[in-house]
Amino acid sequence: MSTGEVAQIGAAEAAALAARAVGGVVRLQPGIKGLLRQFGAQAWQRATGRDMPDVAGVHIELTEIEVQAEVRIVVGVDHLAAEVGRKVHEAVVSALEAATGRTAVVRIRIVEFELEPRYS
Repeated sequence: MSTGEVAQIGAAEAAALAARAVGGVVRLQPGIKGLLRQFGAQAWQRATGRDMPDVAGVHIELTEIEVQAEVRIVVGVDHLAAEVGRKVHEAVVSALEAATGRTAVVRIRIVEFELEPRYS
């Protein structure tokens, strides 16, 4: 596993943690690429000596000057989707810029609504 791949996974982990911390996010939802990436977990474990971070639902591209991210979220029906999306966007931009030192370009996709309300 290359240094670039390790940096990409580290950025994805920062984005995933930031997104999950926002109220109203039920879970992150991987797309097809995310499901395929899970097969790379063994290579990550061999390269780093630790378990692969849970980055399902996050896709990262690193360039010299920016980090591009797509985060796929499931929102609880008892939350306003637009507000949750805005808060996730802000949190992920902040986390990625802190983690990478690069400008973050972030797209949030609300891919599903959890129809069972969550009561805390």
